[in-house]
Amino acid sequence: MNNPFAQALSAALNYAVVSRQVSDENNMVGFMYREAAAFEQDSGWRLFSGAEDDDFVNNPDNFITIPLNEALEICPEIKSLLAEKQGAWEWDDDAQDYVNVTDWQPQE
Repeated sequence: MNNPFAQALSAALNYAVVSRQVSDENNMVGFMYREAAAFEQDSGWRLFSGAEDDDFVNNPDNFITIPLNEALEICPEIKSLLAEKQGAWEWDDDAQDYVNVTDWQPQE
């Protein structure tokens, strides 16, 4: 999609599930993945700081659903990945970019 207006509209209408460590504490997205949508207007994106432990992740109150454009305001570095269909990425400090994670699958 090369139309900037259409991209902006799509980002405003599609939602991501975001860790409160990202949304509330303004931490950078350190790990993210995209899976099949779970609800209407779900983009399938799941965004984490990368520092969440199992107890944090297992508590649904620690996550919020926000429009993708709000996620981009928090972490504009993720913009280039939003066109990806499915997969997982993590921030690489050495590369100063997100790298594909090939040995990870979402839990059922």
